[in-house]
Amino acid sequence: MEIGFYSYLSAAIAYGFFAVLLLFSWRSSMYGKLLFIVIAVSAVWAFLAGKIAAYDTELIPYYQVFELLRYMAWYIFLLKLFEMAVAQGGCAPSYRNIVRWVLPMSVGFACLLLANYWFSLSVQSVLGIAGQVFLALFGLAIIEQLYRNTSPRYRWATKYLFLGAGGIFVFDFYFYADALLFRRFNQDLWDARGIVNLIAVPLLAISSARNKNWSMNVFVSREIVFNTTAIIGGGIYLLLMSAAGYYIRVFGGDWGRFGQVAFFSLAVVLLAAIMFSGQVRARLKVFLAKHFYKNKYDYRIEWLRLTEKLSEKVQRKAQFETAITALAHAVDAQSGQLWLHDGQTGFCNVASWGCDQVEIIESTNSSLIHFFEETGYLINLMELDTHADEYEGLVLPEWLQQLKRPWLLIPLQGQNSLLGFIVLANPLVVRSINWEDRDLLKTAAKQVANHLAVLMTSDALSEAKQFEVFTRLSAYMVHDLKNIASELEMVALNAKKHKSNPAFIEDAFETVDNAAGDIKRLLEQLRNKQLQSEKKVVFELAELVAEVVVSKQAQLPQPKLDVQCSESPVIVERDRLANVLAHLIDNAQQATDDSGSIEIKVYREDMVYIIEIKDSGHGMDADFIRDRLFRPFDTTKGNAGMGIGMHESRDFVRSVGGNIHVQSKPGKGSIISLHVPVTNELNAQE
Repeated sequence: MEIGFYSYLSAAIAYGFFAVLLLFSWRSSMYGKLLFIVIAVSAVWAFLAGKIAAYDTELIPYYQVFELLRYMAWYIFLLKLFEMAVAQGGCAPSYRNIVRWVLPMSVGFACLLLANYWFSLSVQSVLGIAGQVFLALFGLAIIEQLYRNTSPRYRWATKYLFLGAGGIFVFDFYFYADALLFRRFNQDLWDARGIVNLIAVPLLAISSARNKNWSMNVFVSREIVFNTTAIIGGGIYLLLMSAAGYYIRVFGGDWGRFGQVAFFSLAVVLLAAIMFSGQVRARLKVFLAKHFYKNKYDYRIEWLRLTEKLSEKVQRKAQFETAITALAHAVDAQSGQLWLHDGQTGFCNVASWGCDQVEIIESTNSSLIHFFEETGYLINLMELDTHADEYEGLVLPEWLQQLKRPWLLIPLQGQNSLLGFIVLANPLVVRSINWEDRDLLKTAAKQVANHLAVLMTSDALSEAKQFEVFTRLSAYMVHDLKNIASELEMVALNAKKHKSNPAFIEDAFETVDNAAGDIKRLLEQLRNKQLQSEKKVVFELAELVAEVVVSKQAQLPQPKLDVQCSESPVIVERDRLANVLAHLIDNAQQATDDSGSIEIKVYREDMVYIIEIKDSGHGMDADFIRDRLFRPFDTTKGNAGMGIGMHESRDFVRSVGGNIHVQSKPGKGSIISLHVPVTNELNAQE
C-alpha cells in the first residue's frame, strides 16, 4: 500500500482516540461538544482519505462531503471561541457583528462547493479547488483574528490550538494552491497531509487540557509525558547521529567504517550521560511544566509523595532530615537545613542534608525571625535585589554565607507561633519562584510543621512518661517507707509498757528485721530505677490474713477474723499481699470510731477466694468510689496520706488475676472484698 494509507490511518486513529477521551471527559459544555464534533468528523474524514489512498475510489464523494463538514465544524468551533474572546476582551460591537454574518456566509459557500462536487464530472475542477483555497484561507483568517482578540493571559491556554489548527489550514492552503496553480494534485503533498493532521492532534489535546471552558478533563500523566519526551528526544538524537555516522562512513575513505563506529559509540555514551544527568532532567521537567501543563505541579502526586515521605519509619535524627528532603525534592534543591526553636533563647540547626550543620543559635529577636513572625512569607534569596520592596527591613544572618548557593528560606508555622524554618540551597536548576511554587511550598511547609510538632510532642510525652514512672516509683517508695516508719513507731510506743516482756522483745526484733529487709528492697529499687517483684510462693491465704489481723490488734477497733474454708492455697507475692491487707485494715480502722467494729471474713466461691473486710465507719458515696477512691495521688487524709494505697492495692490484686470490689453508703460503713484466684493442684504441688 501507499504511504498515504498509513499516514491517514494514523491520523484517523489519533483523532478517534482523542474523540473517545472527549466523549468520556466533557462536562456538558457547549465548547466541549463542538470540539468533540470537530474531532469526530476529522476522524471519519481521515479514515475515508486512507481508504481512498488504498484505491477505494468509490468513497471519493463521501470524502468530499466530510472535507467540507470538517471545515464547517472547525469554523463553528473557532467562531464560538472568537465570540467568547471578544466578549472577554470588551471589544467593539462591530466585531460581534462579524461573527454573526461570517458564519452563515461560509456555510452557504460550502453548500455551493458541495453542489459543485456532486454535479461536476471533474474532481479537479477549477471552482472546487479555488473554493478549497478560499476555505483554508478563511480558516487562517479566523485563527488570526482569534489570536489577536484573545487576552494575553488566556493565550497560554490556547496557543497550541493556534499551532495545531493553524498548521492544518496552512498546509491545506498550500496543498490546494499548488493544485490550482498546476491543475493537478501533488501526490507527495496528499500523502503528507495525513501526517500533518497526526501532528496536530497532540497539540489540540494539550490546549484542550489547559482550557477549562472547553470542558476537557483529559489527564495525561506527567511521568508518561516526561519519559515519552525523553525517549523521543533520545530517538531523534540517535537518528541524527546515525545520519552523521553514515556521512562519515561514505566520505571517510579507508577510515570511514571505523570512524562511523567510533562516532556512534561516543554519541551513545554522550546520550547516556545526558539522560542520567539530574540537571538535564530537572530542566526538562521545568520546560514541560511551563509549556505543556495548566498547572506547574501535579498536586495529587506531590501530596502523595509528601505524605509518603513524612510517613517513613526512620530514627529521630533521620526524621528531621526527612522534613528537609520533603520540601527539597519538590523544587529540586540538593541541600538544606532545619532550624527549630530550642524553647529558650532562639532557633538552632537541628539537622542538615547535603551540607554541614551550623553550630549557631539564631536569636528570637533577629531580623529574620521577626520577618517570619510578622509576614509568614517565603524568602527567595535570588530576588532580593529585584523585589527589595517585599523584603524591606530584612537583614540576613551571616551564617547563610557558609551554605553553597543558598536559595529559599521557608518558615514552619505552628498553630500559635513560629516552630522553625527550613533553608534550601544548591538547586539543580535556578528558576523563578512564582505564586504556584509559593502556594505549594507554603502548604507543604504547614504539613511538615504539623509533622514536626507531633514528633516533638511525642518526645515531650516520652520524657514526661519517664518522669511519671520516676515519680510513681518515688511515691510508692515513700508509701512503703511510711508503713515501715509506722511499724517502728508502734514498737517505740509499746516499748515503755512491754520492754520487760520477752515476747514483746522477740516481736520487736522481728519487726526491726522485717523493716531492715524492706529498706534493703527499697534501696535495690532505687538502684535499678524500677519496682521489683518478689518471687511468687505457695502459701495458705487464711494463715497470712490471720498474721496481718494479729499485727493490727494494737489499734482500735480491733479486727475480728472468721475463716470459712479449711484450705486456701494461693500463689502470689506474699509480702505484697500482706501489705495490701494491712493497708485495707488500717484504712478501715481510721474510718471507724474506736467503739465501732471491723469484721474480716475469708471464704471461697467457685475458683476464687474472697477476703471480705467490713467496717461500721462513715462510709463513702457512689461518686467518690467511682471517681476518687482508686485515683492515684488523690487523698482525703491531707498531708498524712499519699493517695496511692488503694491504687497500688487494686493494681497488685489485678496483676494476680483478681480484683477489688467496694460496697459502701455514707453513714453505713463499707465492705471491701478482695478476690484472689484459687491455685490449681499442679501449681500447689510444685
